[in-house]
Formats: sequence, C-alpha cells, structure tokens
Amino acid sequence: MDNVGGVDQPKRVVGIFYVLAAIALGIFLEKVLELALGYAGVNDFAVFSDWTLSTVTGFALAIATAVVVWRIPKTQQVSLEVALELRRVTWPSMRETRAATVAVIVASAVAAVILGLFDLVWSWLSSKIY
Repeated sequence: MDNVGGVDQPKRVVGIFYVLAAIALGIFLEKVLELALGYAGVNDFAVFSDWTLSTVTGFALAIATAVVVWRIPKTQQVSLEVALELRRVTWPSMRETRAATVAVIVASAVAAVILGLFDLVWSWLSSKIY
C-alpha cells in the first residue's frame, strides 16, 4: 500500500475488487451474449477448447471495461476513498450482531402475527358483509 499524506492507500484491495468485479461482469456478459446469440440463431461455437464465442467476448468486454474504468482518475480516487472509509468503520462484534439478528427475527415474527390477525379479522368481516 502506498503512503500518501500519512494515509495508507489500499490500492491492492481496490485492485482485487476491480478484478472480482470484472469476473462477475464477464460471467454476466457471457450469459447475456449466450442468450442473445441463441435468440438470434447464431451458433455459439467453441473458440478455445471449452471457451465459446460468448465466453471470450463477454470476458474480453469485462476486462476492457475494468481497465478503462480503473484508468479514469476520478473513479480510481473515489474507489480508494471508499476503501479508506471502510477501514475506518467500526464493525459490530459477534455478540452485537447476534443480538441485532435476534431482534430482527422477533420483530418480524411479531409483525407477521399482527398482520395474520388483521387478515383473519378482515376475512371474517368480509365473509359476514358479502
């Protein structure tokens, strides 16, 4: 990590994120292109052993997109700032997370019971009126 102004720049973490985002985008584009080629009636032939035309094209577009986006100074700066902010976040402990999860589950169950009772009463009233 580079030290700029006394603050470590998490370029490695941001770079890894860009690689993972490119892989996810590549998979998405591969499926979209596969669907589009199938819909258009074009044969999605194998380019390299198991790599089809849609796979190669999708990943090539994803890599190109990641490189272009990374080379935009503003995008790179914002990405680094987000990574720095995430380092400063105080994450909850396991105990706090468990307590919050239990609270959400209990609140959801209570809301479900209340809504179920409203539905029961409303359906009973509707059956009496109609």
